[in-house]
Amino acid sequence: MRFGRRLWWRQSLDAAKAVAALLTNHGGLLDYLEVVGRAQPLVHPAAPCVTIPTTAGTGAEVTRNAVLASPAHQLKVSLRSPHMLPRLALVDPELTHGLPPAAHRKHWSRCAHAAD
Repeated sequence: MRFGRRLWWRQSLDAAKAVAALLTNHGGLLDYLEVVGRAQPLVHPAAPCVTIPTTAGTGAEVTRNAVLASPAHQLKVSLRSPHMLPRLALVDPELTHGLPPAAHRKHWSRCAHAAD
């Protein structure tokens, strides 16, 4: 999903959380982004958001931030706030049963990165 000319969402769960936050807070995306934006705090709670992960390992369904890539800056940046925690996460391991083994390995790699 693309927002503006230079910023791309990398994951649908992050996009949902960011859109929910922007629905209830005035201003644009760059007002709240870290590093490439103004990093202003979100003042109002995000609109209700329900996340349903279909892969395992990222934890995006229960985090208080959204990560996006800014190709113009060659960076990944965050929109982060305690107000961004999804209201409900529906986690069903059966949704991952049809994934190829490479997808599971990729997500375990992300877990190891997070632990670092």
